[in-house]
Amino acid sequence: MVIFPCRHEAKAALPWFGGHFTGTLEEGHSQLSAAAPAGLRSFLQNIAALAPSGYIVSAEATHHGPVDMKTPCFFAEIGSTREQWSDKGTGAAVARAIMALQPEELPVFLGFGGGHYVQRQTDLIFGTAVAFGHLFSNYQVAELNRDVVDDARRKSGATYAYLDRKSLRSEYRKKIVEILEELDLPMLRGREIRAQFPLSKNE
Repeated sequence: MVIFPCRHEAKAALPWFGGHFTGTLEEGHSQLSAAAPAGLRSFLQNIAALAPSGYIVSAEATHHGPVDMKTPCFFAEIGSTREQWSDKGTGAAVARAIMALQPEELPVFLGFGGGHYVQRQTDLIFGTAVAFGHLFSNYQVAELNRDVVDDARRKSGATYAYLDRKSLRSEYRKKIVEILEELDLPMLRGREIRAQFPLSKNE
């Protein structure tokens, strides 16, 4: 597994920790790196436990490079301004969260829909015993096709899919459902994931 510690910049300037997989989508053509779903899940859980008061923790949609990593990878980020980037405490927290990674073999989902910070998928990462591979926000779904989704499935090791249905326009929801059915990738709703894959008593 390769982990890229990095700074995250956002106009909202909120104190934030998070992570994401890498890849780009342009006009139906994708370039996706291999994802490390269990690694990202473990990092998010670790950094949430270490984060100073006032920090938000979330996953992000797949974006930017490198796009050709064959070793599973993810970015581990500090956001969102120089104040947070230069704080030694936040840097130490990210380092400790990375060093304490304990990836588990869990069911892996592809995620579709939601904003850039994929809130419902993040909630499932924290609230159930599943991990997420490549995540595609609303602004990316227009670029999805069968080949892109199949590539994401293979590079995530995903055996399920989750759609943030309320956030998706009906035409895009229908398009994604048709692709997933063609790929024979089961789709579960949030309540089904929570019922089928609850957290253990130790979590």
